[in-house]
Amino acid sequence: MKGGSLTRGIVIVGVCFWIALAAWADAEKTNPFQRANELYRNGKYQESARLYEEAAQLYESAEVYYNLGNAYFKDKKLGLAVLNYERARQLKPRDRDLLANLAYVNGLIEYKIEDKRNWFARKISQALEYVTFGECWMLALGAYFVFIVGLLVSLLGKRKLVFGKSGALALSFVIFCSLPLLLKYGEAGFARRGIVTEKSAEVRYGPSSSDRIAFRLAEGLPVALSGETEDWYRIQLKDGRSGWVPKTQVSAI
Repeated sequence: MKGGSLTRGIVIVGVCFWIALAAWADAEKTNPFQRANELYRNGKYQESARLYEEAAQLYESAEVYYNLGNAYFKDKKLGLAVLNYERARQLKPRDRDLLANLAYVNGLIEYKIEDKRNWFARKISQALEYVTFGECWMLALGAYFVFIVGLLVSLLGKRKLVFGKSGALALSFVIFCSLPLLLKYGEAGFARRGIVTEKSAEVRYGPSSSDRIAFRLAEGLPVALSGETEDWYRIQLKDGRSGWVPKTQVSAI
């Protein structure tokens, strides 16, 4: 009897294992990211981009955005390639392959916008691009935790460190470590970033097609989105120019 029960148990475990394996294999086949990778390897870039877009709707991933940028680049859609490389950079800002591809695509854009901001603003903006919001949060929370622990130790030890030089230094340390987070939020709060995704975007003086055209922008150029209506974005350029552009011609990062 015991032998029969053991045999039945082994059979049941084996059946469950094969069912689980089949379900995993089926999930892999239906995973849009995996299917998109296969299409990309076969040179079907337009189809792979469609599936990468589908995968991006399911979960946010630097790998998905990076591969989506590659697919759009192969499909000769520079604006959408830059857009998704920038989205990937928000999640993995120091990835070498990503930065190399982004620099290469940006180098293909003939029209350039001169950055007329002051030197300090330019350097701060460049430095913030190399860190994520999550990393800034961890730095600020870590400094705050150290400060609180030090405060408790000084109170329990009846040491006069809270209002002395050590306390001032500790508070300065917390402020210093919180500064990247404050700057990151300040930059994001001032204006969202966007990318021109059409071959040529017509920037107008007002949010209407009847308003006069102020200037045009080439595909792939970055803009700051400082306002919006139902169908229009108000954009600001680094050289100081501003205007309104249809939402169909610009996508927010």
